[in-house]
Amino acid sequence: MKNKIAWFGIVCVLFVGCTDSKNQVRNTNAVMDGEHIQQFKKELEDLNEKSDIVVSVPDSSRIIVANEEDILQLENGIVLFGWPSCPWFRNAIEPLLEFSEAEKATIYYLNIKNIRDQKEMQDGKVATTEEGSVGYRAILEKFHNILNPYKGLGLDSIKRISSPTVLFIENSKGVHKVVSTVISQKDPHIILTPEQKQELKERYRWYFVEK
Repeated sequence: MKNKIAWFGIVCVLFVGCTDSKNQVRNTNAVMDGEHIQQFKKELEDLNEKSDIVVSVPDSSRIIVANEEDILQLENGIVLFGWPSCPWFRNAIEPLLEFSEAEKATIYYLNIKNIRDQKEMQDGKVATTEEGSVGYRAILEKFHNILNPYKGLGLDSIKRISSPTVLFIENSKGVHKVVSTVISQKDPHIILTPEQKQELKERYRWYFVEK
């Protein structure tokens, strides 16, 4: 009887271990099977003819297209917030993907264009003119301490995610972020110079190593 109990305990441990492994494999396969990459690639490259910033997404890119719940459950990783038509976002893609490839770091991408809230000052008070998604509001709450204030409101207590924001997460907490591109870029409709791209790539790498 004792042997049977011991054997059952071993099986349970193995089952739990296999379950965790499958979750890891799922994430790996999401990158390797190409579905996420092709979706991301299509979102960006379909706008090339309409944008000043032409983007090419390699088929080998380490991208997982995520939803709000994926980000909330992410314990360790790098999240890219933004949307494809944003020129700042498009300028950041090449340096980010090159950094990702060099460091073998997977990027979790969340399109935030249609999930953010809209706020404005009305009679000296903050009014919400459009509610954000439940998941977006949960992300704001979870990473409140590291996110930037909502511009134009003059209140540090109200946060918003701008495009692009690259958030480095460790132990379910935001530990570093890179917002926009580089300080020297004044016009997002002009593509980054090779020197600016390298500077931005090094910023990603610095925070990745620090993380």
